[in-house]
This record gives sequence, C-alpha cells and structure tokens, in this order.
Amino acid sequence: MKRVLMVITALAVLVPASLWAQETPKAEVFGGFSVLRISEDGDSTTPVGWQAAVSANLNERFAIVGDFGGAYKNDATECPSCKIYSYLGGVRVNHRLEKATVFAHALYGGTRFSFSGASDNAFTMGYGGGVDINTSPKMAVRIIQFDWLPSKSEGEWTKNIIRLGFGVVFKSGSK
Repeated sequence: MKRVLMVITALAVLVPASLWAQETPKAEVFGGFSVLRISEDGDSTTPVGWQAAVSANLNERFAIVGDFGGAYKNDATECPSCKIYSYLGGVRVNHRLEKATVFAHALYGGTRFSFSGASDNAFTMGYGGGVDINTSPKMAVRIIQFDWLPSKSEGEWTKNIIRLGFGVVFKSGSK
C-alpha cells in the first residue's frame, strides 16, 4: 500500500506542468458507494455503505479535503448491527490531465464504531488516492478510490482497515 501511495505522489509531483489541464475547478463534491474490509486476529468483515467528500482546490495541484463515510453490516455471526462512521480532513495532491485526474491524499480525523448497542470512538488516519475520469468540464466519474485507514482506540491500533469507493464528482467554478 505504501508503494502505491509513493508512486502516485511521485507522478503527481514530477510530471511536467505542461501536461496538466488548463481549467481547475474551485471546488469538487464527491458522492458514492464504499466497501470497507476490516481484518483483525484472523477474522474479517466487509461492511458496505456511502462516502462523500468536499475539496477546495488551492491551485491545480493541491486541495484541502473533508471526507465522510458510513458503512453498515447486519450479520448475526460476523457483525450484528454494525455501524461505522468516519470523518476525516486533510490535503490532497492532484495530477490533472485532459481526461482524468489522479490524486493522493493524507487525511486525519475520527471513526465511530457501533456494534450491537456498544460504541467506541477512534483516532483515524486515511492514506490513499484514486482516479477520476472527466465526463464533462463540470462532472467526473471516480472509478476508484482506495484508502488505508489505521485507527487507534484505547491505546490499541487497528491497522487492517481498507476502504474502496467509487461514484460521481461534481465540479464548480474555475480558477
């Protein structure tokens, strides 16, 4: 996972600026579907849900991002009445091409885990990236977003949480 993040970041920084798109939206709003994969002590569960993000582009390369998500699972054996909500914020590096945008981000915030009436809050980091395919100047399709979401609660780290998402990106304004 770290290697993929390093490659995406290197591409975004090292590719010549002449390849970047001419118009940069002031803001982008993403909404879509997400799947979590949580593995711990040999057991794993896969809650599904939604994901949303708002990004304010500082320039064609850098943005400030707020990312939110909810995932749910109701399985009597794996995870009875599970609800997981995340709220993260941070910075994103964009590599804008004419037909696509490749991005990498580092996000920090929290996650609220609820299992059968009991709940817990955890500090969460989100490292990942994705690819948006432009369908028009005002819209794109996020074909993939992947995030590694290590979380710390009561002094213990849960490091095996992966999130995959896809959906639609709406763009507003131009810089």
